[in-house]
Amino acid sequence: MKGLLVLPFFCFAVSLSAEVLPSAEEFLKMDLDRALPLVESLSKEDSKVLVSELRTEVKKSYAKADNFYFLISHLEEIQAIEKEQARLRSLLWVYGLAFFLFFGFLGFLLLRQRQAIRDINQMLGK
Repeated sequence: MKGLLVLPFFCFAVSLSAEVLPSAEEFLKMDLDRALPLVESLSKEDSKVLVSELRTEVKKSYAKADNFYFLISHLEEIQAIEKEQARLRSLLWVYGLAFFLFFGFLGFLLLRQRQAIRDINQMLGK
């Protein structure tokens, strides 16, 4: 019952928060400082729609826009992969160092335990 009372308010809040996105032509004419926050806030579905609209709009003035788009997209993916590989290499070094420190500490504990057992046995006279 309470859920039915809250539902209209929730729907109203969602409709207020959903901004109307500018068209592809408006995005192309918009300042980059104003367009960048809008682009960063897009959902995956909205971004797909905007990309297809932008490609259609750009095709009107540049016929080989698809070739340009796919080339830029591929080059950006290569850059992203290289950055991710550098991060993974750094992470591998961190894991290697942690592995080395852990087993060094474990070896130290085993040696100290062995020495403590030896000292206890000497105190007991064995």
